[in-house]
Amino acid sequence: MIKIFTSFRKDLYLLFIISLLFILSIELVLIEIPEFFNGGALFGKIFLKICYSILASITFYFFGIYLGEYRKRQQILPLLNSFLDKIKFTKNSLLSEMYFVAITQNNGEVDYPKDSKSGFVSNYYPTESEIKILANNIPTNKTRHKDSDWIKRFYSLSKEILPICDSILILDTNLKASEISLISELKTCDLFSKIRMYNYDFKGVIANDRITFLEPELIQFFNLFERIEKSMVNN
Repeated sequence: MIKIFTSFRKDLYLLFIISLLFILSIELVLIEIPEFFNGGALFGKIFLKICYSILASITFYFFGIYLGEYRKRQQILPLLNSFLDKIKFTKNSLLSEMYFVAITQNNGEVDYPKDSKSGFVSNYYPTESEIKILANNIPTNKTRHKDSDWIKRFYSLSKEILPICDSILILDTNLKASEISLISELKTCDLFSKIRMYNYDFKGVIANDRITFLEPELIQFFNLFERIEKSMVNN
């Protein structure tokens, strides 16, 4: 029950409180005080009507629109979270594989993050410097996946994630604008675009022996996942 109010738009909630305080102060206090300047009483009446209008509009929006949207949101939330959990697991599996391959280079530069269980990395967001170190320690042609190189591996990743993004976007009428923006950004992220270019234009053949050529795209990719997981998962 409390969540109905805590999830309400903060700007409208604040505007409602401010308008209510002005109404109470004018009706209970200022109405008994002589006007401070010529036309002050008329200005006060106009301002009071504006505050009442704001209060009425927000109240109508809350009961007439927001509550209906909130109920619909609660109905699709289990489905939405199941999609987000799949995306999150896919990202965690990828990150775990990247750490595994980097660590097996045995140069001491990379180690699993704290709280990683049995080599599986979850609920962790690598920093920009960590991603650069990872990329510098991952050979292009060494994965722990059925795909033999990272071009194919990331291409397979895109084929896993993109259909889930499409399924989430079908729920657009029950999604927040920020959520639609995040999922659309993931669907069109630079990593997938660059991988498609290498896969089709260069037939997956590249000269780099490390995946450092994907550093900017990987940084954007994992930062995007951090934003998605912190703002969308289980909300």
